[in-house]
Amino acid sequence: MPNFVHYLYFIPLTISAVISFRAIKEQWPKPYRYFSGFLIATLGNELLAVSWKFFLHHTRYWDYSKSNLWIYNIYLTPQYLFYFLFFAAAINSPFLKRLKIPVCLGYAIFGVVNLLAIQSFKELNSFTIIAGNILVICCTIFYFVQELNQSEPIAVQRYPLFWISLGGFVFNTVSLPYFIFINYLSRNNLSLAIALFNILLTLNIIMYTCYLIAFLCKTPYLRKQP
Repeated sequence: MPNFVHYLYFIPLTISAVISFRAIKEQWPKPYRYFSGFLIATLGNELLAVSWKFFLHHTRYWDYSKSNLWIYNIYLTPQYLFYFLFFAAAINSPFLKRLKIPVCLGYAIFGVVNLLAIQSFKELNSFTIIAGNILVICCTIFYFVQELNQSEPIAVQRYPLFWISLGGFVFNTVSLPYFIFINYLSRNNLSLAIALFNILLTLNIIMYTCYLIAFLCKTPYLRKQP
């Protein structure tokens, strides 16, 4: 029987995906409309992964392992690429825009090579996650530092980018050590790995709750750079 506590993150994820339609309806700046689409795609990917684990892996037409790691692994590279492109557009920084092509090409190549030749479809692609964690952490720190250095500060907690950045920063910073040591822990201390996984589920709830708050905020604008 499934442990439904492990799927509580579906609640804030689903609500945030639904509420994010506001960005499309009210014609928010493009990065936020794209983020709405990203949340919907993430919800679809999670539903597919859970469905595969419980019943889609075995039908009258096929019979495969119920492991859904391959679904998550395929989604990892486009997921983290989206995060980087979102911040590059939403922060409106010439510096990040100059990095778009080299970062996207480098990360995409790394993710595909890791999926096909290093860690494979059957093993959690922790290397791709670690690189993606670092990428998101750098982008969120860049945003926070930039806001602290603004000559005309604003109440950032009233705007979606603050909450999206906060959710991304908390999840990726706290989960980074977990993914660095996950392979070692899985082989040598499985009970600890499971306990830390439960913390990861809590982090998912926090992150998606931050995204939900983001789309309840006032209509954003893109701060122009001097």
